[in-house]
Amino acid sequence: MMARMAATAPNPAYRISTDRLLLRCWSPRDAKNLRACLDRSDAHLRPWIPFMKDEPRSLEGTVAFLRENRAMFDRDENYRYAVFDAEETQLLGEVMLLGRAGPDAQEIGYWMDVRHSGKGYCSEAVAAMVKVGFAINQVERLEIHCSPENVASVRVAEKLGFALEATLKDRFRNPAGEISDTMVWSLFAAKYPDSQASARSLECFDAKGAALVF
Repeated sequence: MMARMAATAPNPAYRISTDRLLLRCWSPRDAKNLRACLDRSDAHLRPWIPFMKDEPRSLEGTVAFLRENRAMFDRDENYRYAVFDAEETQLLGEVMLLGRAGPDAQEIGYWMDVRHSGKGYCSEAVAAMVKVGFAINQVERLEIHCSPENVASVRVAEKLGFALEATLKDRFRNPAGEISDTMVWSLFAAKYPDSQASARSLECFDAKGAALVF
């Protein structure tokens, strides 16, 4: 059984609004949208995203995948958010706070639909995760792990003030079976006020729809 996340919010954010985006926990009803998003973005995502090794799933498999993601969210194991436009009409990608970075820490993961890359949505969504991680979940450290060859992910980490702590040799095997290095980027709570994410405007709501004050 997966362990409960080391750093969890006593009242986690289920819904988050930024200037241009709406982030919310996944629902099984999102399966068709997610299926279409992943299918058209397969070649774009496969070199970098670990769960692509299990793709393409069937629609029924995608429903099961989202049910498990929602269950892990409710159990405070991993917080995975679907990223939509502000009107919640178009699925753009996903961001997540994962409970595998150690005590009082979370790892940020992210990907964007190939049609919406290069528009700043990823940086905006990851900045929201930074603010939620520190201001709501009260972690002491956030991490981003990515390949040195994943230039877009490296730019996001640098833009949001993460520091490169290490490049680990031959630590990641992508879904094609290729082995590459992994960069470990960290941002600590003491440095968070200097990050551009701290100045971002957010509205966050709990599972009952009540606004979270932070």
